[in-house]
Amino acid sequence: MPISKSRKSPFNTSNERGDDRLLQIEAVYDKVPVGLCYLNQDGAVVTINDQLSRLLGIDNDKAVGCKIEDIFPRHAPLLHMALLAARDGKIVPDGEVEVGDENFMVSAAAVVNDLGQFAGISVAYTNITELHRATRRLQETEQRTAYALENAGQWIWDLNIPANQVWRSPQYRVLLGLDPNAVEKPSVAWDILHPDDRAHTLQAFDNALSGRNPLFEAIYRIKRPDGGDTWILSRGKIVEYGPDGAPVRLLATSVDISMQKRIEEQLSSTVDQRLKLEEKLLTANRKLKNLSERDHLTNLPNRRKFSHLLRQTFGEAHEIRKSLAVIMVDIDHFKTYNDFYGHLAGDNCLVQVGRALNKVIKQTGGSLARFGGEEFAALLSVVSRDDAMKTAEQMLNSVAAMKLMHEASPSGLVSVSIGVAILNEDNSPTIAGPDDLLNLADTALYESKRNGRGRVSLWGSFK
Repeated sequence: MPISKSRKSPFNTSNERGDDRLLQIEAVYDKVPVGLCYLNQDGAVVTINDQLSRLLGIDNDKAVGCKIEDIFPRHAPLLHMALLAARDGKIVPDGEVEVGDENFMVSAAAVVNDLGQFAGISVAYTNITELHRATRRLQETEQRTAYALENAGQWIWDLNIPANQVWRSPQYRVLLGLDPNAVEKPSVAWDILHPDDRAHTLQAFDNALSGRNPLFEAIYRIKRPDGGDTWILSRGKIVEYGPDGAPVRLLATSVDISMQKRIEEQLSSTVDQRLKLEEKLLTANRKLKNLSERDHLTNLPNRRKFSHLLRQTFGEAHEIRKSLAVIMVDIDHFKTYNDFYGHLAGDNCLVQVGRALNKVIKQTGGSLARFGGEEFAALLSVVSRDDAMKTAEQMLNSVAAMKLMHEASPSGLVSVSIGVAILNEDNSPTIAGPDDLLNLADTALYESKRNGRGRVSLWGSFK
């Protein structure tokens, strides 16, 4: 049965004083925008304000005197627990209940009579529906952010600069292979740096602190539990300053760039390998070209190289109107030398003659080549007729000075015949190309042979 408001006061004082206390409570209850009720120690409703009556859809007068189970059947367990806690002098924990589509926080506090004895609890129903919605939205946002950060291989960190303490978001542990369930506590800011990356990272941090750079940006490595390294790109900025203007807080993000680094290293390795391969190919090509342009026996340039050099030098001489001399040299009676001494001796003879001729030519800055068989050819640029003839005579004498035996030769020694042809301003119009100059030197060579060998002939000086 409902308990009348005129019943004995729950405060164990005179009825008048108890009724006064109850009226005071009711007066307060009716003025606050929160659902309130007062339950005595037996769990009966002593008073309930209009806000809570409307919320629960009950009549104030009918509710008074009723047990918790009759008015709050779904909330009864929570309210009984509050009563027990309050009776035992314990802290009464808050609880949550649903009323329709709304959420309420239920808070209770012990009420004592004038003698300090437990008399009941005052219960408040606070609408926290919007708070729930905001919390859910925040959780959804945090979850989306967490997914985005984790999928992007990123985490957020917040550095307390004066304390040198850093907080990192949970993605840090996941991405580095740490225990994801462990609580990330503030730690020393730069303790994760690889020793080799510490200096430039701290320099980047100092640049941000001093204002030399508006942002902090650094690439560095950190150790993983498996002993490997993870490459990190961190970017952030100072977001809080103290009253004195000193930086207080740095907010930054870090991203795992290990994959990019591996690709860079592979690309760099590929480029290095390619450069090395190209260098090997260039070296091989140079060797091949050198082999293709050099006589394997005398190690002198061969006819192919000489022809190329002659064309190049002839063009330059024509262009700047400078002189050019071609000297053709032939070892006298070389066939009979081979027949008499054998081909190995003949090869040795070619090598020695080539060395003697080349020694003379080098002193003039000219070029000597083995033209073929027992023939040699030389080029002298920007040379007068007298100097060209002098060089040819020196070549003739250098071979004679070796005194190589040639018993099949009339002279008994190895000798050479030489022909010289000169391109100069006087005959330039009549010599059309390099082959013409070469043929003129060859003609002069055969003039030397025709006149007895072992001599020098100049084209244009004989009929």
